[in-house]
Amino acid sequence: MKRLLHIIATPREEESRTLQVSATFLEAFQEKHPDWLIDELDLSKEELPPLSAKSVSGKYVLLGGKDLYGSLKETWQEILQHIDRFKTADFFLISTPMWNFHIPYMLKHYIDLIVQPKYLFHYKKDGTTEGLVVGKKMVVITSRGGQYSGPLKSFDHQEPYLRAIFGFVGISDIDFINVEPMDMGEETRKQKIADAQKIARSMGSNA
Repeated sequence: MKRLLHIIATPREEESRTLQVSATFLEAFQEKHPDWLIDELDLSKEELPPLSAKSVSGKYVLLGGKDLYGSLKETWQEILQHIDRFKTADFFLISTPMWNFHIPYMLKHYIDLIVQPKYLFHYKKDGTTEGLVVGKKMVVITSRGGQYSGPLKSFDHQEPYLRAIFGFVGISDIDFINVEPMDMGEETRKQKIADAQKIARSMGSNA
């Protein structure tokens, strides 16, 4: 069974503007792909393993081209489960608001856990890197308080970062739906959400 991994990086649940648009995408996606499993990973509720001194030591073992061993391997079991859950998904949907021009800390924590050498990328003999998550598609739905497609574009460190980090691991087919501006009055907010839902519905139907 194919699986869509929905990574949620907002704690606002039903009050989330982001999830209002994501719900529309998922509804259209499931109408087209009724046999797919929707795997929801809510990072506001998931207790992610900490990036402790010991777990970081394991990263340097991997960077050195070696396999994890002994207590390091035990420490990494939960991290490896998250890596496997991500890497084996067939399609990715990320729902994230913009916080301080970037992504929420919970999403950064998750990315720092899963983007590991030998699992999501590897070094080639010439010193360059190669992503190991290839041939898959990602949709990112964001909501922003301001309008970052105009004069404030230089403050948008959210979309460029997500394109860069997931492109680094091999995912080049990434579409964004940026719902903005959300903090410029109720009428504007409702209209922008409705506009984004139309795009999400079309995108989900054609995914």
